[in-house]
Amino acid sequence: MAKECFLVAGKTCCYGIVMERSRCDVDNTYANLHRAEYDAYVVVCAVVGIATFLACVHKLYSVHQSKGSPIQKQVYYLLVLASVTFIARAVDPMSYDFIYPPVVSGLISDVCTASLYSVLILSVAFWARIVIRPTDLVRAEIPIRASTVLGLFLTWFVFACVRPLYLLPAWGDTLRIFRSWHILIQYSMAPFLLFLVSTLAVIFGMRIHCRLKSIRETNERSMAIATLRQHALKAHPTVVRSESSDELPPRILWASSSSSSNTDDPRAPKRDSRILKVLVLMALLSAVVIAAQVYVLVDFIRRGCMLEHEYVCSSAHALPKSTDGSPRPLCDLPFPFPMLPLTQVGTYFCIQYIGNVYT
Repeated sequence: MAKECFLVAGKTCCYGIVMERSRCDVDNTYANLHRAEYDAYVVVCAVVGIATFLACVHKLYSVHQSKGSPIQKQVYYLLVLASVTFIARAVDPMSYDFIYPPVVSGLISDVCTASLYSVLILSVAFWARIVIRPTDLVRAEIPIRASTVLGLFLTWFVFACVRPLYLLPAWGDTLRIFRSWHILIQYSMAPFLLFLVSTLAVIFGMRIHCRLKSIRETNERSMAIATLRQHALKAHPTVVRSESSDELPPRILWASSSSSSNTDDPRAPKRDSRILKVLVLMALLSAVVIAAQVYVLVDFIRRGCMLEHEYVCSSAHALPKSTDGSPRPLCDLPFPFPMLPLTQVGTYFCIQYIGNVYT
């Protein structure tokens, strides 16, 4: 006989198990209702996790070999952690197979989100140090560090502490997993944090973009003037030049004189344009993620702040009589659209693109 798991004896099964004929067999899981979709979800999580893990480890190794900056190392350590969470959640992404307890699968996903948020916070701090004048940097260092620590604390508290604090202790409510009030806290705080971080990133990023654009335009004008003077001197070779008055001004280049020919190529990437692309991508992705989080929050409130479909599948309330008088489960559990993992993957690749700005 199959093993059973009850939250409330005879009334409610454990999360992840469908009640059928008043039984809560551990083999009769939510995942069995959508086996093909759930298995595909598991495979995608594993593939994405392994691919991103290998890419991040390779990049982190390159950063160490080239003695990269601390911000680069911190970013890729966090990205490695995020990729590991995809591999870990591939075992049972939503606890629908009754392998992971819901607190574990949820915490793994939350750690991934917190890691990605942390990278954005570190990016904002990095850009803030760039836009501040060197004379003011010493005075501004303490506020920047304090703001960074506060942002990281709030992020990790919301995503890594709220769910375990709500689900692990025995609050005297055996059905708290189906009420899941931690969703209210997480999805009301997360959009606010992301809006604040992304707004600061766009503000600082635009200032960096304007500064780089101004430098590039100055360089182009200097190079154009130098080229004209060279042509003029070649056209009049008999003119005797004075070392003090006619000497060509030094060129202001991005890297070295050997790369000056590349600056004339309109297809060559400009650092200021790359910054602008990063800002546009970050703003669009942040808007999508915020909209998704607000949608989840509103939908959860609309359902009475309860995981309605899961509760019905796991409770005796889903046992009406069939035509022959035998009990029959009425479990209508649609397979949820993987909105959160998609936004996490999108954020990951956006951050990978941002990482190129540090180099």
